[in-house]
Amino acid sequence: MIHSQPQPPLRARGLTKSFGAVRAVNGVDLDLAPGEALGFLGPNGAGKSTVLSILMGLRPADTGEVALFGHAPDSAAARALFGATPQSAGFPEQITPRELLVYAAAHHRAPRPAGDLAEAFGLGRLIDRHMAGFSGGEVRRVALALAFVGNPRLVFLDEPTTGLDTAAQEGFQQVARDYVRQGGALVLTSHHWDEIEAVCDRLTMIDRGEPVLDGTIDAIRARTRVNRVTFALPDGRHPPAWLAAGATTPGHWQAESADSDALIRRMVADGVPFTALAVRPLDLKDIITRIRNEARP
Repeated sequence: MIHSQPQPPLRARGLTKSFGAVRAVNGVDLDLAPGEALGFLGPNGAGKSTVLSILMGLRPADTGEVALFGHAPDSAAARALFGATPQSAGFPEQITPRELLVYAAAHHRAPRPAGDLAEAFGLGRLIDRHMAGFSGGEVRRVALALAFVGNPRLVFLDEPTTGLDTAAQEGFQQVARDYVRQGGALVLTSHHWDEIEAVCDRLTMIDRGEPVLDGTIDAIRARTRVNRVTFALPDGRHPPAWLAAGATTPGHWQAESADSDALIRRMVADGVPFTALAVRPLDLKDIITRIRNEARP
């Protein structure tokens, strides 16, 4: 007996999209497996939102192919399997979050209970209030809950924590990690690099519509094994020129080195009167900036 292989949550090949003479998307390929979270990154105007709209079947690509679990993204079969939170969302002011969630749940075979979603996204005290006067962050939490109401196998989240306070951001990150751990697939765009690191396994970056970086976060980190060394000096003292250190705040400095142990030994040998020494790896944003700069001619 021949068993067909399960179709991946997302497969896109050769996506292009132009608006007049502007090529907004040019040759984007994406793959996503169950239990995987992809950070989809790029500067403003890079084409991220256009790609997401193609992936979700909201607009057609000029060329290329997209399949969600083997289905066309605008098909009923695909729409039953994915959820989404757009960058901005608006809801009728006289409706309550519970009414919205119950209405949305009626369109799915095995929805999550409204109470579970209210707890997951911090909507407890808001669940039966009319949405008139809701803050941007409160509206955002409702939109996030709606993305998960249908127990989707794939979720697209476009800047999901815009307007959320720190506690709500951390709550979202935990929900997202749990979802992926249970086998869900997730595509996340965010300007919060700590959020990408907290949630995602892989990332793809585009710039001017073209792919410029793709890989697991661990593999991308391994490409630049540089540490940041921070330290303090007495008032009026400056580090020696060979350190190439920059001031962060008055009296505090930082330098970068692929061999931080050797750098510190030389600081000691040269009698640099440092205190408050700390050594940390570069954060993901700095690593990617370094990789991108090294790739430029």
